[in-house]
Amino acid sequence: MAPNDPLPETVTPGGKDEDAALAVRAAKGDPTAFGTLYDRHVSAVYRYVYYRVRDDAEAEDLTSDVFMKALRAIPRYEPRQAFLAWLYRIARNAVIDHVRRGGRQVSFEDALLHPEVHNAIDPDLEVLAGSDKDTLRTALGKLTPLQQEVIVLRFLEGYSTDEIAKLIGKREGTVRGIQFRALGALRQLIPSREALG
Repeated sequence: MAPNDPLPETVTPGGKDEDAALAVRAAKGDPTAFGTLYDRHVSAVYRYVYYRVRDDAEAEDLTSDVFMKALRAIPRYEPRQAFLAWLYRIARNAVIDHVRRGGRQVSFEDALLHPEVHNAIDPDLEVLAGSDKDTLRTALGKLTPLQQEVIVLRFLEGYSTDEIAKLIGKREGTVRGIQFRALGALRQLIPSREALG
């Protein structure tokens, strides 16, 4: 698996009701339901972890760990929250634990160098789509790790500010502020096409 592999069509930020129903079945011991959730979300979780550790083997190990933890914790899953946001929270904590044990964590700088960045889901990301890779990497490197994470989750992964807020444990308004400041900084750091003229 590679972080830039296209996702299967079933992996979307939506599907909350179907995921919740599958999670309830999985909590009652239905292995097929958990298998479906795994198939649906493993690529997204792997990509998130990979962007933090930048090593295929470590990312695969951590992704497996995330799903093992999710399987053990699924009886405590609350269906009112998005299942993938719940998985991301487990993944985020797994990366933090990995770093505490001496593992390597890197920034999200390269995440927006994804080949599909020109198909970004939000017009605010236009500032990034028209940039060359070196300029973009340099600009992203100047953002805080939290700003990088919010930009990746919002524009590359396609999550709403509400979903990101739940994932990173911040208020929705705070996430909007982080996103606003990050995009403002990127606009200052990346020259416009007209300026390059």
